[in-house]
Amino acid sequence: MSSIGKTSTDSAKSGRGIEIENDIMYVRSVEDLLKVAEALSSRTRIEILGLIASQEMGIEDIARILGQSKANISTHVKRLEEANLVKPEYRPGQRGVKKIARLTVRRIIIELDTIAQEASRKLHSSLSEIAPKELESKEPSRDEHFG
Repeated sequence: MSSIGKTSTDSAKSGRGIEIENDIMYVRSVEDLLKVAEALSSRTRIEILGLIASQEMGIEDIARILGQSKANISTHVKRLEEANLVKPEYRPGQRGVKKIARLTVRRIIIELDTIAQEASRKLHSSLSEIAPKELESKEPSRDEHFG
């Protein structure tokens, strides 16, 4: 078993959402897919993942290697944390506490069939709420038919 082990979000317990098991992230909901996709949509965040894939690193070290400010790297790492791709660890540093970024997953499996079913259910639900209202408002009166 990996050092990461098994974790899951509340939504994963119902068969949807994100579940992490043995360094593999399973994405099963539209919202979580969007969160992960957004986190991966930045070249800087991909570079950060590349750096910490082989060893955990502090924000300051990542900033120095990538030639960016600590504030900018901290913001990018926060986005990766929000998507459950990175886990922060705090250790004593030379001047206070040092934030270390650790990779939480090695693979991401996107369960498109589950996500598509969720999206389809939401669409059908929305349409069933809208369609009857539209039909009522667009249904011509009897006088309009026979003028």
